Amino acid sequence: MTNDHTPPSKTWREKIGDRELVMPELPLDVFDQVTLWNGNPRLMPFVKAQDVQSEIELQALLQQTTGYDVLLRSIRDLGQMEPVYAWRKEGADKYLILEGATRVSILRELATQEQGSGDAGKFRYVDAKILPPDFSIADRTVLLAKIHVRGTGVRSWGRYVEAKFIHDSVTPVNGSAPIMSVTQLANHMGKSISWVTRLKDAYTFALEFVDYLDSDDAEKLAASYFSTLEEISKSTGFGPVVRDYETEDGRVLREEVFEMVRNDVFKEYRDARFMKQFHDDPEKWAQLKTHQQHIANTLAAEEKRGAGNLATRISALPTQIARALARNDDAVSEEAIASLEDALLVLEDHFSSAGKFRTQLRRFTSALYDVPLSDVKAVTQDEFDRLKVGLDDFQSRFQRVTSGPQAS
Repeated sequence: MTNDHTPPSKTWREKIGDRELVMPELPLDVFDQVTLWNGNPRLMPFVKAQDVQSEIELQALLQQTTGYDVLLRSIRDLGQMEPVYAWRKEGADKYLILEGATRVSILRELATQEQGSGDAGKFRYVDAKILPPDFSIADRTVLLAKIHVRGTGVRSWGRYVEAKFIHDSVTPVNGSAPIMSVTQLANHMGKSISWVTRLKDAYTFALEFVDYLDSDDAEKLAASYFSTLEEISKSTGFGPVVRDYETEDGRVLREEVFEMVRNDVFKEYRDARFMKQFHDDPEKWAQLKTHQQHIANTLAAEEKRGAGNLATRISALPTQIARALARNDDAVSEEAIASLEDALLVLEDHFSSAGKFRTQLRRFTSALYDVPLSDVKAVTQDEFDRLKVGLDDFQSRFQRVTSGPQAS
């Protein structure tokens, strides 16, 4: 009788999207049995996938990522705590590391450092969950969303990488269908459709920033400024205007904004929440265009305090109305004109000792002297009859109170 004391191989049961998977866990040689994925989303702020020529380059890039040194110390002292995810398609020699590239890179580094010592062997192998050969690109997208975006305690990529991941997952490429729809991705991420859409739009806006800069470090700058770019792209009343990619006006406005961003006009991303107020105020917009460092922070503080807001908005009204009418002849209705007249009466009444009626009377009398013939011709008989009746009634009351013993 032979007693086999070898422990059974470990398996993992896990739901990924709609699939229930049973994955064996295997130790894989980090040098001979695995290869790193050059499409790793974490590396996107550093390099384009097609520009990576070797695994040495990939490892060097991974060493620049946030938390690398902390994880290295943990693995050196405690060992690998969580398995990576590995996938091998039919006929391939090595497993592709879809999730856990940093751990593999650290194990390679430690195994090299300890080469020739008794500790080299413990860093030579990585524990890996083995994904099935038919694990699709859509499945991979769901897996990465689950680990890096969904829920609490996730290993966050950061906002820029999240946005790129979303954009690349839901955007068609060269006429082919996207990996999945916005609705599907939102469900897998456990996020709202509007949240996913906002990040997709923000990344599209960031791509415009990259194209505008047209420099080797453009994508790194886009990643570092992404919070501000995102805030601008979604700002109420301004975001849709600056994201107008079809018109010349949209292009000019974007270029103005991009110059502000790269010249550090915004001290923090929250300053961009007032983009509409800044743009509607010619004086504030001119200040932003000077590219004075952090000037948007000063202007945002003024907006928060409400200092001079009413006077500023009033002074900006003529320009705003002119812009609106230039875009659309029907942008201002008769009701809007009446509201403006009411607002003017309130101001005149406040700053004048005369009452509201006398203010209106002065305006009406002045208008009578300057009315063009085309407007006279447009007056209907009914309107003219009502005017005569009103004047006759006013004349009668005026004579009654200005003559006789009651007059003063």
